[in-house]
Amino acid sequence: MKIRLAALAALVFLAGGCSQKDPAAEAIDAAEGALEAVYEDAQKYVPERYAEVKAELETARKAFDEERYADAIAAVKDVPAHAEELARISVEAKQKQLAELDAEWTHLSGSLPGLVAGIETRLGELGKMRKLPKGMDKQLLEEANAAFGSARGAWDEASAAFAAGDLDSAVTKARDVESMAQDLMARLGMQAG
Repeated sequence: MKIRLAALAALVFLAGGCSQKDPAAEAIDAAEGALEAVYEDAQKYVPERYAEVKAELETARKAFDEERYADAIAAVKDVPAHAEELARISVEAKQKQLAELDAEWTHLSGSLPGLVAGIETRLGELGKMRKLPKGMDKQLLEEANAAFGSARGAWDEASAAFAAGDLDSAVTKARDVESMAQDLMARLGMQAG
């Protein structure tokens, strides 16, 4: 009689576990879909918060794999709401970053053309001299001209990226141009500003 009761209890336990398996699988699938929908922006703009929500999903998957279906449902129940929150804060973070990049682009695109023109003028002056200033020789002038060509090419790439709407690349390239221009100015003995 005791064996029959134990077997019956085990059967009831298994049936109870199986009855939660499908809802747990559906909840995990729904959570995965919700998180996948916000993956790109969330990973880029709020990676720490994305990792936290992803960990909730991983906890649910682990519980599911261990056949702890009630625990899986409990672990995954807030993931869709957290995914919605991720979408909202990702948009806010993206807008903030774009505003910062736009301001930086405005600054760089206002100052770099003048710097580049000044360097070009100075290189032209040095190229016409019969005797170069102290600390400058023909090899240094050739290196400066080559570096200027690289800077001008990078500025063209930055401008093209901006025109294509890729503000992130445009600002990154413009920062590189600014660094190159400052280096060239120092090599050519030019005063900043």
